[in-house]
Formats: sequence, C-alpha cells, structure tokens
Amino acid sequence: MLNNINIAGLSEYVNEVKETPKEGNASYGVELNWVSGTKTSVKTKNMVLGNHKLIRNFEFMIDEPTQLLGVNSAPNPAEYMLGGLAGCMAVTFMAGATALDIEINALKLEIDGELDLQGFLGIDDETRAGFPKLKFVFHVDGNGTVEQYQRLMERVTKHSPNFNTIRHEVKMIGDIKH
Repeated sequence: MLNNINIAGLSEYVNEVKETPKEGNASYGVELNWVSGTKTSVKTKNMVLGNHKLIRNFEFMIDEPTQLLGVNSAPNPAEYMLGGLAGCMAVTFMAGATALDIEINALKLEIDGELDLQGFLGIDDETRAGFPKLKFVFHVDGNGTVEQYQRLMERVTKHSPNFNTIRHEVKMIGDIKH
C-alpha cells in the first residue's frame, strides 16, 4: 500500500485491461428528479465495469443560491461539475503518484472559473452559456520532485476522463419522452 492505494491491485487491473480491453469499459448513469423550484434529487445508477455490475446506490441534492431563484440548500450544478472534475483529476494524480512510488502527505486541488450568465438567461446569444476557461492549481506535499509533480499534472491532463470530457467536445444525444 502507498497513499492508501493498493499498488498490487492497481497493477493487476492495468494488466487485466491490457489483456482484455473490454474490462476497461465503464458505464455510468444518473437519474434526476425535480423536487421543487430549482431543487432536484439525483440518484446514481448501477455501474458496469467490464463484465462486472457494481451497485451504486447514492443520492444527492442540487439547488441554486437564493440570488439564482433557489433556496441555497445544496451545491448547484456547476459546483457539482467542478467537484466531479476535481475528484477525477485527484484520483488520476494519486494513481500516477502511487505508480511512480511517490508518497503524498497532502493534496489539495483548486478549480476556479467565471460564468457570464447572460448566455444562460438568453439575454445575449453571442455569450457562451458555459465556462470559457477553468483555472486549476494542485497544492501537493510529498516526497516527489517539482519535475515529477509537473509530469503528474501533465498525466492528469492526458488521462483524467472528466478532464478530457470537459476539454474535448462530447457528442450529446437528447430525447424527450412524455
């Protein structure tokens, strides 16, 4: 164990995916139900990882601050998105550090961005309804070198699924059922 990550387990999984690439396929999903106003409830769907069905029975609430018509009872969608991005980047960083035999004592990741809500509100069709840029900073304490940490950050930008989902255009397929 290093960084509370099972090194042998990580190595075994990498080898399993190398031998049988289908074992690296992961399917995720969520179901959202409107509660009231801007408040919604989200439940995770079960996950499929390779040939394994994983029970994922989690629920969380989403809301907006009062200034954006909510009741400020939970993080908003942008905060959850940034949290999911940060979580994925941290997992990728820590897995890479562990594979490189770097012991991490503390890791903090800050992600900040600014939205122009004119796009969301439909006031200005020229204003993009999304973050035009996100800035992130890793604060790390461990036995690695600055160069190793830089390589780990580059690894995150190359291998983090959430980072790359946000960085690259994703085909969105929508439907309405009533």
